[in-house]
Amino acid sequence: MEPQSETKPVMDREPDFVFLDPKKLKLFKDNSGRLRLTLERDRSYPEVKVVRAFPLSDPDHYLGLLNAKDRVIGLVADPGELDEDSRKAAADAVGGHYFVPVVRRIRSLREEFGAIYFDVDTDRGRREFVAKGIRDEMEDLGEGELLIPDVDGNRYRIADWRRLDGKSRRLLERVV
Repeated sequence: MEPQSETKPVMDREPDFVFLDPKKLKLFKDNSGRLRLTLERDRSYPEVKVVRAFPLSDPDHYLGLLNAKDRVIGLVADPGELDEDSRKAAADAVGGHYFVPVVRRIRSLREEFGAIYFDVDTDRGRREFVAKGIRDEMEDLGEGELLIPDVDGNRYRIADWRRLDGKSRRLLERVV
């Protein structure tokens, strides 16, 4: 009987992040409207995505640039150091991706067949949205902070549910 070779499981390792020099890159939209990236005039990516590395805790720094297959090209530590056109292209790309209004007041809330219909006032005006599976999907970030995802993939933030007005707290407590 031959000895069995011991195999170790392959461990996923942390990716190697490359910090990109904002002075040596150019972000721009091509004629078809896709966001492109050129690095140091010798590397080009025909389709890139821009994401925030820390969308809640540090939204103004650390932009991740991803290729069309969602693989990390690199990070830009301070987007403010990008040239004006690249900064605008990055801001436009990120702005459409992150929609996280802060709920200031819950006007009404009703539950129907497992879906919860919210009517709220936010820092971006009055919004109505629908959430499903809120008890499982809501994120408790601690210190009273909550993230509530809606059925369209948007997230609504409550900075501190304990500081909401009495009616808003009572309505929220019915569903969480």
